[in-house]
Amino acid sequence: MDKKPMKMTTIMLIFFVILSFLALFLNKNIELGTNPKTGKFALLVSDKHETMADIVNEDIQPDRFVLDNNIQNPEQYTWGSIKIYNFFDKLFGEIGPTNWFGDISTITNFRLWRMLFFLNIFFIAGAFYLRKHLKYIPTKIQIVIEFLYTFIGTIVEESLGPKNKKFTPHFVTLFLFILVSNWVGLLPIPGISEPTKNLNVPLGLGIMTIGIAQFCAFRKKGIFGHLKSFCEPIFLLLPLNLVGELSKLISISFRLFGNIFGGAIIAIVISSLTYYVIVPIGLTMFFTIFAGTIQAFVFTMLSMTYLSLEIAD
Repeated sequence: MDKKPMKMTTIMLIFFVILSFLALFLNKNIELGTNPKTGKFALLVSDKHETMADIVNEDIQPDRFVLDNNIQNPEQYTWGSIKIYNFFDKLFGEIGPTNWFGDISTITNFRLWRMLFFLNIFFIAGAFYLRKHLKYIPTKIQIVIEFLYTFIGTIVEESLGPKNKKFTPHFVTLFLFILVSNWVGLLPIPGISEPTKNLNVPLGLGIMTIGIAQFCAFRKKGIFGHLKSFCEPIFLLLPLNLVGELSKLISISFRLFGNIFGGAIIAIVISSLTYYVIVPIGLTMFFTIFAGTIQAFVFTMLSMTYLSLEIAD
């Protein structure tokens, strides 16, 4: 009797068991890449030498990782054009005499600015594409965008009033920017990470949110009318009211930053402890897709609430 050929699922299962054994019990690194000896693409197995601090710093604080390990040729940690990085470092960094980076390195900021540049290009190109391909019978992506616009527009109208529905494009753009920024972590590309994991981005979004709310309040109430509201109900509460406005900025910024940054740390630590077997998939799905979507919606709703407190009738 002829033997049945082995199914692909069985082969994949055996391959997975072998990789799990190497990772869990032999303490090995397993990755796809170019073999330095042969120059050919292959499955590489190597011993683990990294500490937990190095693993976290390499992803979260590459500048600290490079300086702590005294790496003299850190081009691999820029994950991009070294010429562009050198130009960027001359503008925003500080080159010292001790090593290639000096006392201060700008890898983190370089990655952040590059990621924000890519996101801006993505949104601008996407806007032009959607505008050019609008159809009477909408496509699937047009249906999603129209649903999102209508959904947020309804909330804006209920929160700010029908006269302020003009703010809908602002809140739709804010939500999409934070959502895509949080979802960037799904891309398996070295050097690409969530911009919202860097405190500068949530803090900048928070300053923009509070600034727009205050500007609109000045336009509606007048300069003296709005300044008078900080002294209500009595003038002695002026310092407390000012601190309250500052707390809005801190709250809305650190909430987004803390959730995204904390999720990234948890994913790195647990993935390292389990040697990147199975667990990273579930962690990425939860912290990137689920938590990322929730935090984008929460930030948008809080921004809308702060604006409604100032201008809603």
